This record gives sequence, structure tokens and C-alpha cells, in this order.
Amino acid sequence: MSNHPDNKTKLHPLLLRVGQELPVDVYANNGLLLLKKGHYVLSTEQRDKLLNVGMGDKDAVEARLEREKRERAEALRKQEEAQRPANPLLEMEFLGQRVQGLLIHGLAVAGLGDSLHSVARRLHELALSQPDALLAAILLVPQRDHGSGHPLHAAALLAVLSRRLGLAEAAQHSLIGAALTMNIAVTGLLNQMSAQDTPATPQQREALFAHPLLSSAILREAGIDDELWHTLVQQHHEEWNGSGYPLRLKRGEIEPLAHLLHLVDVLTARLSPSPGHASEPAARIMAKLFQGGYGEFDPQYTALLIKEIGIYPPGSCVRLANGEIAVVTHRREKANEPRVAALRKADGPPYAEPLLRETRNPGFHIIEAVTLAQAGVRPGFLAKLWKP
Repeated sequence: MSNHPDNKTKLHPLLLRVGQELPVDVYANNGLLLLKKGHYVLSTEQRDKLLNVGMGDKDAVEARLEREKRERAEALRKQEEAQRPANPLLEMEFLGQRVQGLLIHGLAVAGLGDSLHSVARRLHELALSQPDALLAAILLVPQRDHGSGHPLHAAALLAVLSRRLGLAEAAQHSLIGAALTMNIAVTGLLNQMSAQDTPATPQQREALFAHPLLSSAILREAGIDDELWHTLVQQHHEEWNGSGYPLRLKRGEIEPLAHLLHLVDVLTARLSPSPGHASEPAARIMAKLFQGGYGEFDPQYTALLIKEIGIYPPGSCVRLANGEIAVVTHRREKANEPRVAALRKADGPPYAEPLLRETRNPGFHIIEAVTLAQAGVRPGFLAKLWKP
């Protein structure tokens, strides 16, 4: 390594810690070696002096800082993992907090790209280990806000669906990540619009029209270099009939997984509506999807959704033949016979504990879907039904 001053750079505070070895050689401004790598920083005063006058070889400093960045990110990941609740529904609350900060603050968040990859990986892990709980979370875990909550729920649904598509793991990750970040350019705007009672202004409509491409640009700036991820974000509002945006693509020009993302975007907006907006039973929403009530979508993807989620998805509420209100906990091969837990008699207070019922028994057949509001219980009361 040359000692010429042009090859030197100021030392970063992360490289000078009291009581620890120097990770690089330290030079004076004129290139004179002051302390060799491995010497200890003995006091705060010495550290401050080295910060003021010390220089390090540019390549060595940059390499060490990059290593520090990786080590700190790994330590943060392990810390977050240790703090994660054991229950998947509670973990979705934790992920909601994290995603809210990432999407609202965007590029102002240090290590945004790495954090987005981390959330996408965790959703994939939950889909492998606790798919029914993850589906239940979409219906039961309240969104912190629409702008960040909706894409998290869309990503969670795609984490479950992508397992059935025969995709390589990298493509599954791209699909989950694209759902999570499809609206990153307009997170704040979506929150604003969900709270307003008036139609979108021309400025708001213009921002919405541009957001697929701008979201992709933000992701590139954050270090996301996955081209499938970018394609999905850019095309997630394109329609088969060419009426979508921003590129007005026709059916044959649209990436099929972008079409699936569009479908899931539309569906989760109804399954898990924004705060303050009333919901309708999930079974009714699924029936409308099957009947084409939400637009023209690939029948194969619609069939996949119906088959994978079921008529009564986990987390949805139903009325049983004996008059009890119950919550669906797990899917079964027969879509109309899922596992359920009774919550209360229709005209009575909630049971002290949810009671498991066998829907294959005529006395506990499902007779209709109801809303969570009709069930009259708090989502937190139900979390215990999906313990690992």
C-alpha cells in the first residue's frame, strides 16, 4: 500500500473504539505512520486526537467499514429475531411496526434495501412454518395504517400462494418483496387519501399514476437490483384490457406474476380494509372474486386463490348450525369443513376460552359467514389459537 496522502482518508468513529485494537494502520496527514493495526486505543483523549489528525489507507478503511456494516446488520437481525414473539399473529404486529417505518421514511432509513429483504425473508419463513396463522393475520391483525399495512398483508398472502406456483425460491422472494414495496413512493399519500372524504385531487391522481415507476426508482436507489422485483412493481397496476397504468400494457405484454400481484392487491384491499372502513365477510368477498366481480383476472390464478385460501379463510368468522359464532383456525381439504373454534352463542357473551368444534358434524356445520364485528371479540383474544 502506498503512503502517499492521496491514498488516505479520514478515519471513521466506528474504527476507533476505546479499549479495542485498531483495525487499520493510522497515518499522519503527511503519510507518516503513527500507529500500526493491532495497537489498542487506550483512552477517549487518544481516540479524539486520532480522529482529528489520523488518516487511514482508503481501501482498507472502506473495506473495514463495509465489514462493520454487515456485522451491525447481522447483529440487529439476531436482536430482532430474539425479540420476536413466539406467536405468528403477534409477530405480524411486530412486522407491521417495522414495515411502517421502512415504507413511510423510505430512503431516509439507513440500510433500507437490506431491511426490505429481511422482512420478505421472514414472511417466507412464516408461510413455510405457519401458513394458516399467516392467513389469519391478514384478517385479524389491525393495520397500523393503510399505506404500510395493506402491502404487508398482500406480501403475506403471496408468501403463502407462491409456495404452490412451483417458483424457484429467488422468484418467490421477488414476488413477496414486490408486494411489500409496490407503493413505497406513495405510502404517505395513501394514508392521507384513506382518511379523506373527498375524491382524489388532480395532483393526487397524478402521483398515483406515476407511483409504479417512482417506486421502482426508489428501490434501485436503495440497492435493490432484482430485475423481476422491479418488473413486478412497475406493472402491478396494468390491466389485461390495456386500461391500466402507467404503461397501458396489453395482456401479452404483462409479466404473469405482475398480473397475480395485481389480483392479490385488489383482493387484500377488500379482505383487510383500511382502518375506519367497514368490512364484509371474507366468504362473500371470495365469492365475488370467483364471479368476476373485481375485474378480469386469469382464471388459473383465481382458482389458485380459492383453492389455497378456501371459502372460509383462517381468521374469518362463521355461524354454526347450533347458533354459535366461531372463527376459522385452519384449512382442510374440503373448503366448507375447516377447523373452527366457537367464540360464543349468537346472543350470549364470549366464552372464557374458544372451544374447538368439528364442522364435519352436522350439529356444527357452517351455515353462513359473519364479520369480526358480529363475532364481538377482540383479535388479541384469538391469538392463542395459532400458537406454534
